[in-house]
Amino acid sequence: MHACSVLERVIIENMKKSKRVLKLLKFDCGQCSSCCRNIIVDVTGPDIERLAEYTGMPADKLVRLYSNEEIDDRKEDKEASDWIKLSYGKRTIGLNKKRNGDCIFLLNDKTCEAYDARPMTCRVFPVTRVIDDKDEVVDLEVSDVITDNTIKCKRIKGNGRSYESFMALARLASDEEETYSKKVKEWNRSIDKGVKNDFLNFLGFKTST
Repeated sequence: MHACSVLERVIIENMKKSKRVLKLLKFDCGQCSSCCRNIIVDVTGPDIERLAEYTGMPADKLVRLYSNEEIDDRKEDKEASDWIKLSYGKRTIGLNKKRNGDCIFLLNDKTCEAYDARPMTCRVFPVTRVIDDKDEVVDLEVSDVITDNTIKCKRIKGNGRSYESFMALARLASDEEETYSKKVKEWNRSIDKGVKNDFLNFLGFKTST
């Protein structure tokens, strides 16, 4: 579990008093579904576990491995820290997509078929955490896919989330990312890199083939 350092507690208290941060959290989803289309939704092992249990789908149908070129085309972070080394090159993992680029769980009425088990990336959106070199949350900002106009988010001013509830979620997300990162590093140290399903099996998931 994530334990706050003295420095992080000071930073958290400062953020809690920041009108900018509190305003950032006072938004509700406008149900435009733009964040469910044509962007890569990063996932971790715990995300896949929740989705597999909720949907009954095998892990290889839930996720897709994306190349550096695919990420760059979508103006995503080209320097992803959790590249997975496979026999055919490095990849990063994200939710699978339909042929038109929509998330596989996006329904016609713009709702999410797997909302209760959605990845942490979706749960914290449209807010992103700024992490320092000690893995501590030092600030909160609007997601870069909004600020760089990759998507047109139609979020609306509303009740939003309390600072406390969001930070609890943010710390859980950080813990899960750290756990997943360790598994990726362990995989990358192995001699035989294998392919997508080998990596998913290494994480402990069943695959369809």
